[in-house]
Amino acid sequence: MTATFASPDWIDQLARALEHDAHVRTESTSWVFGPIVLLVDADAEHGLDATAIRVDLHAGEMRGASRAELATVSRSPFVVEGSLARWKSVFGGRLSLVQGVLDSKLRLAGDLPTLVRHRALLEAITAAAGSLETAWQDEQEAAAAPA
Repeated sequence: MTATFASPDWIDQLARALEHDAHVRTESTSWVFGPIVLLVDADAEHGLDATAIRVDLHAGEMRGASRAELATVSRSPFVVEGSLARWKSVFGGRLSLVQGVLDSKLRLAGDLPTLVRHRALLEAITAAAGSLETAWQDEQEAAAAPA
């Protein structure tokens, strides 16, 4: 079922995908550093409000994915932030999350060495997210425009 990126339905689908992904479970066994927040910048041109997606993993257990209050994001141990276009590249498999941080295409609040050591986990998370049928806001607008 197609859901709009970063919508409550999309986040619910992400949570289910992560819960059932063996690769995520395997790669997260050594993750004991708290939730990872994926912060999507506001994009007024495409009608997207800033959205924080909290992915809560601990020692091989997927505890859930949910929308986080923006006011609480700064208390999260790891926050990766980027624009709609950057997240579309990450979840489309064209940009590695870690490489995006290293190349300053995504911004990180948190310990970079820890993130780099867990590259395989981040790749598993982004692959699971990339497998979702996603309606991207920039594509919806283009499809809705009269020819």
